[in-house]
Amino acid sequence: MAKALLGYTHGSDPRVTHRLAGENRLLRRRVADLESIVLRLQQENDTLAEMVTASVDQAVARDHSLATS
Repeated sequence: MAKALLGYTHGSDPRVTHRLAGENRLLRRRVADLESIVLRLQQENDTLAEMVTASVDQAVARDHSLATS
């Protein structure tokens, strides 16, 4: 089937090939944009998780010190 698809696109109109190449560039750019968004969101999530962990640790330490006094 892949050979059939390649054969089909090989003999196509140069305008179609040019249009498909343009669409391919746009899609690659969009994928790169989405990958950078994913990385940014992962970093934000890691920062928030660290903040929550620190906050919980402080609360536990505070509760522990109140319980022992």
